[in-house]
Amino acid sequence: ILMTAAWVVPAMAVDTTFDGQYRVRTIYVDNVSDTDDNATDSNSWIDHRFRLGIKMTDAPVMGYVQLQMGGGGYNSSKVWGVNDPNTSDPIQVRQAYLDFPVGPIGIRLGRTYASHGFLAGGMFENIADRYVFTYKISDELTTSFIHAKASEVSGNNALVATGNDNDKNIYNLGATYNMGDIGNAGARIYYVREGSTYITQTGGTSAAGTGDWSATWATAQANLKFDPINVYVSGAYLTGESNNQSGATTVTYDLTGYAVHGDVNASFGPAKVGVVAGMGSGDDNTGDNELGTFFAPGGASYIQSILFFQSGENNYSIGSIGGGLNTQNGSRETLSNVTWAGLYADFKATDDLALSAKAAMFKQTEESSTANGATNSDDIGKEYDLIASYKLHKGLTLLAAAAYFVPGDAYSGKDITTTAKDDTISAYYARLQWDF
Repeated sequence: ILMTAAWVVPAMAVDTTFDGQYRVRTIYVDNVSDTDDNATDSNSWIDHRFRLGIKMTDAPVMGYVQLQMGGGGYNSSKVWGVNDPNTSDPIQVRQAYLDFPVGPIGIRLGRTYASHGFLAGGMFENIADRYVFTYKISDELTTSFIHAKASEVSGNNALVATGNDNDKNIYNLGATYNMGDIGNAGARIYYVREGSTYITQTGGTSAAGTGDWSATWATAQANLKFDPINVYVSGAYLTGESNNQSGATTVTYDLTGYAVHGDVNASFGPAKVGVVAGMGSGDDNTGDNELGTFFAPGGASYIQSILFFQSGENNYSIGSIGGGLNTQNGSRETLSNVTWAGLYADFKATDDLALSAKAAMFKQTEESSTANGATNSDDIGKEYDLIASYKLHKGLTLLAAAAYFVPGDAYSGKDITTTAKDDTISAYYARLQWDF
């Protein structure tokens, strides 16, 4: 089909261009599963992924299709030596959409990848079927309205009137203001309703057909430039309710939460140094009907370190650590019951070689009594990352990284037991990637 289209489409006076990415990675991790220094808790693998995008334009209409070869999901890859067809889907349609104007309004309709950037990627990033309306009020101010269908669900649920009410819908309205050389600022409101599950007290969502929940997020951000200093700040506030159907009784939980993120850095020739920090609210009383942990309205990619924050569309697929740490209704896709801060430095050694280093510490915003048993510590741990990136050819880059995570008392539980597993977690990673 693609070969035919390459010949036929140009004959129809449609401009066709291609883009893509090929990636090969090798990963080694140690002590991730049980934080115990032994021979059974290390793993290594090689994987690869190929994406091909086809853009067809006959102004003012544009169509785009992106195919991905890899298995198990949009962020998964074909692992070398794994031939199970259940985990290695041959081809996925990652994106397929149309762009066209109706008067002054731009419309994008179809299956799209979206990342709104708030909370440094920790607010919203996913692939879904959606439509987007964009209106440019002026050269400085642009607004947009988006409706994404996260899931289409039908079934029995006594809390909803019809099967259509079981669906999960995401709506958001936002604006971006360009301030020229000073930077830019933006704000966005999200509203999500899911009719087939409810948010639980202990984490995550319930089984389908047992309740419903709805929530609103108000968020804002600003990127400011004061040469040589750059400032990025972002914040979000969450409110809503979760309804648990238990027989003939409905129990309602109030959802509240907040998250903030900041990054201040300065550039001096080939070097850049900065400080970065984030805080997401936790639940100070998991026994009441107020759930205070922040969570995101959809998939997110708050990727701030190689080991601790590892979820979302663009992760390293090492897998987030902290399996024994209760983040209370949240995830490591964003700031859920986590407070952290880090120092980092970047250095462009040559036109082709870039070096980076980061040191960070993590704490629980609210101490959790279910993290490896009762504990009176909020110290999750410390992480140290080293990264080198070398440009081999145009679009072809080799990246190598090493990361070390030293668990704290809240993670390892070593303050409550003499058999705590608190050895350093390590990861070594190399990636060869060609973007064209």
